[in-house]
Amino acid sequence: MVNELFAGVKETLSPSFEVIPHRFIADGDHVVIEHSARNTTLDGRPYHHNYCWVFRTGDGKLHEPREYMDTELMTETSGADRSRVRPRASRPIAWRTHR
Repeated sequence: MVNELFAGVKETLSPSFEVIPHRFIADGDHVVIEHSARNTTLDGRPYHHNYCWVFRTGDGKLHEPREYMDTELMTETSGADRSRVRPRASRPIAWRTHR
């Protein structure tokens, strides 16, 4: 799973980076990890980003990863072609009640 989360990083960022964990929250079968990352791009620009990961846990493994981040910063950093990125319509968040 970690390889999937960082798949595009090798193409944009230097291999050396720092992850600064801020908060770990566990509630039932969910874990939330809030952290920052500090790195540089392959051409030397600083890349400092904040993330929030949410996972469902079960059977000793992490499932259903969700990542919340500044997508505009990632687009700028990666040099993605904005003309190929289609904005998505906003959708309401579905809340699940845990018993």
